[in-house]
Amino acid sequence: MQESTTREKVLKKIRSALISKTANPYPNLDFDSPVFRMNDEVPELIFAQSFKEAGGQFVFCNNMLEFAEGLLNLAQSKNWTELLCVEAPLWKFLEQCEFPLNNDPASVTSTHASVTLCECLVARTGSIMVSSAQSSGRGIPVYSPVHVVVAFPDQFVDDLKDAFNFLKLKYKDNVPSSTTFITGPGKTADIGNEVITGAQGPSEVYLFLVDKTEW
Repeated sequence: MQESTTREKVLKKIRSALISKTANPYPNLDFDSPVFRMNDEVPELIFAQSFKEAGGQFVFCNNMLEFAEGLLNLAQSKNWTELLCVEAPLWKFLEQCEFPLNNDPASVTSTHASVTLCECLVARTGSIMVSSAQSSGRGIPVYSPVHVVVAFPDQFVDDLKDAFNFLKLKYKDNVPSSTTFITGPGKTADIGNEVITGAQGPSEVYLFLVDKTEW
């Protein structure tokens, strides 16, 4: 009986609060300005520093041919014999460079590494945004043993809020149903509070920033 009375008192207070709304004590709060202030450094440097601190590998390339050379050197050093790539422009370019490619998404866990594009790069957090609208979809960035991402300077945004605005401008009324922010390799501390890399998500993440977009 006491429990019912207590419940009724709580509900009465809630109803009273909904009916008698108090005035906003902070009417001049600014919800539009960014929470974090960017420093005077260029976005590329801010991103590279944050991305490296999160465990990612950052590589700058002047053009796509330099990227192909860098990817080839990486593949040779890691003994990769097969790469997964399902995004048409990137796949066609790598095929012309005679990379050993696979374009079957179902093989994501059996290939050595996946190569994808991205939506944008968040400078402040060092994060890579990918979405379900890309050909690589939701699964490849999550299940690939190693994730290699190709991006360009016009994809930089300052903060997370700007990343979502970037998507809205790009897709208009067809905003992707799913977005993911990748900040370095997958990590977990679920087992004995010990941080383990690669238990959830790729064990390594490489970001190739290509200065010129000509394919």
